[in-house]
Amino acid sequence: MVSWQVALIWAIVVPLVLLIISPFLDGLARKIRARLHSRAGPPLIQGYLDLAKLAGKADVTTAANALTNFLPFLALGSVVTAGVLLPVGDFAPLSFAGDLLVVLYLLGLSTAAIVLGGAASGNPYSFLGAARELQLLLFVEPVLAFALFVLSVKAGTFRLSEIVLWHAQNGYTLSTALAGIGAVSALLPYYGKLPFDLAEAEQELMGGILLEQGGWRLALYRWTFFVKWFIVTWLFCELFLPVIAPFPLNFLLLLVKIFAVFFVAAVIETLLARLRLDHARAFFIHVAFFVLFALAFALIGS
Repeated sequence: MVSWQVALIWAIVVPLVLLIISPFLDGLARKIRARLHSRAGPPLIQGYLDLAKLAGKADVTTAANALTNFLPFLALGSVVTAGVLLPVGDFAPLSFAGDLLVVLYLLGLSTAAIVLGGAASGNPYSFLGAARELQLLLFVEPVLAFALFVLSVKAGTFRLSEIVLWHAQNGYTLSTALAGIGAVSALLPYYGKLPFDLAEAEQELMGGILLEQGGWRLALYRWTFFVKWFIVTWLFCELFLPVIAPFPLNFLLLLVKIFAVFFVAAVIETLLARLRLDHARAFFIHVAFFVLFALAFALIGS
């Protein structure tokens, strides 16, 4: 049983860690892409530099009101709260505050806040980017949810720490292996990177969903993306690549796994071209059937 002091420290430290470390992923992705293109690329701290630059710029948002001012905080606060609920191995001080369903809800709430922010700007390109983001949400969220539900069915619980412990003790089965493949397919859309960066698509939408955002609002939205990359990778690594070790060794192993997975995703992004929206839709329909088969195997005990 975790004491309230440990839970309080966790609730304070984890948001700080997420906010501090997550922008590094952006610099890492840019550096990998540049190296594969035989360029020097920006520094690894480019994500931090971008946030600082945006925070210091004047606010020129066309549709500034109470709602558009609140949505960036809602988007960022939702993903940070989801991160506080995640386990490190079987260590989860705030597991009593929310399970897998709550985490998925918070991730969806963050995306919905970003979509509303883009649609509220009044720019047709932003509205089209928001529509694309919403369509991807409707296809990607169920795929990830069903993939994670497979593990919940096998473990007999929605508590994340118990799912991690079960998977570490029992290893892969047919259903969990298929679910892992489905979860991998959902990572790139969550990253918003090629071949699924349809909501931004600079050549088509000139920046898309965040086109009319600027200053501190854009900084918060960008920060939300960085944290979401970290959170989704954390969730995938803990549930599908579990390692049970004493704390803080398990946290160091988690960071290694997160950066390894993101490194692979950055390489894939560099090698692939953007999909059309109908092709992305067809891809996730096929993956959804794949994950449903995994769920069926889990229900019959395979």
